[in-house]
Amino acid sequence: MAYPNLEYARLSYGASDFYSNESNANAFIRINGDTTNGSPIITNVADNAGGAFSKTELKVGMTLVSSGEFAADVFITNLDLGSNQLTVSANATATATGQLMRIRPSKGMYFFASASFSKVGSGAPADLREITGSEDSDYLTDTLKWGIAAALAETGSVTSTVVGLYGQYEITEIQSRISTTEMNFFATASDSIPSFIETSGSQVSAGASTLMISQISNNLMTIASAGDVGAGGQGLALAAYQTAVASVFSTLTSGSGGGAAFPYTGSAQITGSLGLTGSAEILINTNEEFIIKNALAVSQSLFNVNQEGVAEFRARIGADGIPTAKLGGLYFTTSSAFIGIE
Repeated sequence: MAYPNLEYARLSYGASDFYSNESNANAFIRINGDTTNGSPIITNVADNAGGAFSKTELKVGMTLVSSGEFAADVFITNLDLGSNQLTVSANATATATGQLMRIRPSKGMYFFASASFSKVGSGAPADLREITGSEDSDYLTDTLKWGIAAALAETGSVTSTVVGLYGQYEITEIQSRISTTEMNFFATASDSIPSFIETSGSQVSAGASTLMISQISNNLMTIASAGDVGAGGQGLALAAYQTAVASVFSTLTSGSGGGAAFPYTGSAQITGSLGLTGSAEILINTNEEFIIKNALAVSQSLFNVNQEGVAEFRARIGADGIPTAKLGGLYFTTSSAFIGIE
């Protein structure tokens, strides 16, 4: 099996060009819009010149502040910029026309403006033309995604970098390539990938200036040397390992069945034998089924229980032949049923 050699480089950014839930929060995007008391829909959305970027950078999940029209900060839940309107997570408490509203990335979402690319040596990536965001229209789904490792600060102290504290984030969208070595881009944490989950008490530091950028394989990024990340130092170069050890490795179970990864939610495939001691429940939701298939002909369902509790055996056809007789056995053909008794 071939394993990928993860490509990596570094990015530099400035505090004035870094936007987050706490950094330059009131300067990212400003709009004017109309609200109706009791409605979550903001209409006649238009850019306000006071923002660094325009409404085209708006995303679902961003935080919107309009203190006279909403009782608290709200989140964008739907965008319809073609109709110049958006929907937020709560109803307006007042009717207003052309109201100034401030919008910022929510926690775990970051926007880096004018981030500068550099690479030590002649390895790939040579420049930003080789890098795409996972939500970009030109991203190819069969290629590796890109992410960043960043120094972190504590929430409430966004400019005070905590020594030895790092996080990993997926590059989701390159907003613009200013040149082959400079870009604006979004990066986000994950709600489900262990090494990309951002803790409640931390955030990317506005007091740092360097990011490590790396391809992502199996939800992990590479590690490098201090010289590869410049001002970030050895800590940033090894940040991917630090976060992986604390998050991913802790979810693994030993071959003797330690059980630390359970309860588990999601899809899983087990190759080999599975031993189970104790009771087992298989919960079938709407449009789900319990199916046993033939490994040599996976399109054949040998036995199936559907969501209504109906058990279905595969009906054998003439070409299948007659199976070996078994006491207590049961099988069907398209016209008959056979039960093995003495």
